[in-house]
Amino acid sequence: MGMEDIPKLYTALAEWLACVIFVLLLKRRRGNLETAAILVGSLALLCVLQAVIGIVPIGLWLPLMAVALAVMYGTLLLCCRLTPTTAAFYWSVAFIMAEFVASLEWQFYSFFRALDGALLRGAVFLVFYSASYLLLYRLERRQLSEGWNLDLTRHEVLSAAVVSVGAFLISNISYVNPNTPMSGQHGADIFYIRTLVDFGGVVMLVAFQEHWRELQSRREADAIQNLFQHQYEQYRISQESIDLIHRKYHDLKHQIGILRMETDAGKREEYLRQLESGLGSFAAVQNTGSAVLDTILATKQRYCADHQITLNVVADGKQLGFIEVMDLCSIFGNALDNAIESVEKLEDAEKRLIRLAVYAKNGLLMIRTDNYFESPLKKNGDNFETTKADKASHGYGIKNIRYIAGKYNGSVSIDTTDGWFSLKVLIPIPEERDAANVGTAVHSAG
Repeated sequence: MGMEDIPKLYTALAEWLACVIFVLLLKRRRGNLETAAILVGSLALLCVLQAVIGIVPIGLWLPLMAVALAVMYGTLLLCCRLTPTTAAFYWSVAFIMAEFVASLEWQFYSFFRALDGALLRGAVFLVFYSASYLLLYRLERRQLSEGWNLDLTRHEVLSAAVVSVGAFLISNISYVNPNTPMSGQHGADIFYIRTLVDFGGVVMLVAFQEHWRELQSRREADAIQNLFQHQYEQYRISQESIDLIHRKYHDLKHQIGILRMETDAGKREEYLRQLESGLGSFAAVQNTGSAVLDTILATKQRYCADHQITLNVVADGKQLGFIEVMDLCSIFGNALDNAIESVEKLEDAEKRLIRLAVYAKNGLLMIRTDNYFESPLKKNGDNFETTKADKASHGYGIKNIRYIAGKYNGSVSIDTTDGWFSLKVLIPIPEERDAANVGTAVHSAG
């Protein structure tokens, strides 16, 4: 063909380095020593396989390449905390990237081979491999920034694998059969075809990854918006129910006055005692100074009482006035729902304890919930993964709270120490409101 093929050692290094990039970027499944041992073994296997591929008949080329691809896939799955499906996607990217880097580097070296020499070969190898994998590292680091992870379906991963394997087969068809519409007749043509087809595969997978990232972000935004709306609807329903109860409460108070005119003192007192006892549950449970928080707490406390959960509240609701109603519904609704869901699982009723505190200090609003927990928690970036089976529809509660806190230039922190789950929301109080609070305090003190 008039053009020397890529050294098999270069191909093995290209495949191994592509795997290393993802091992560096993704969460590890094992410690550093175990990971390093797996990578060393993987490199040795790939080097041996590629050396054998270089000397066996063409009929054994594809089966041995399949083994090399399995080694790459196994390396990612063993080293990184990935599902088999997600690992298959990163394998697709790593494989086609390795093919492209090896082909591009050797094509440029072959172009300058008139200046052949060990120094030139080493220089070209270092420059192209370093530049290519540094670019891959930066692209993938941007994709994986801010705790974002791929959540792909099997169909999507299959599409990525088809692109990767298809590009590989088309780019190498000239080595198997030079008499096809996709084959090259001369050495230079073969490498042009190989490099361009591999580059097309890389571009397609990077574009797919960006597209899927946008789709997932859109789905997440829709889920958060739906959660906003759900919490607000819960608040509206609770508000209507409480308004009705309050009206009934006041009506019954007038009826009590009439019943006191009952001539039979025994019947009258017994009936009144029963009536007043029943009315006790209609009275407002909380009076925090925020009608929105009072409404949310009334609903949550009734649920807690029915499920043997103790909800202790110390809240200065007057400090919440600068936060929009829907945002308050989402913060407190999500925080309390998560806490309730956690303590409901506890067999010991004494541990079904939730504490809510709302107060202001040094110009900052603090919203804090604390609850016992026993089930293991898994983190995904800054967030905790939902324990529910339907992960696609749940797990957005804390993300939602973070979003709202950010809207008010605030922050969210989580601590899981000594069996307690503590969620803290810290939001700066606007200066004009803070000044008004100070003025009110001075006036009250005078």
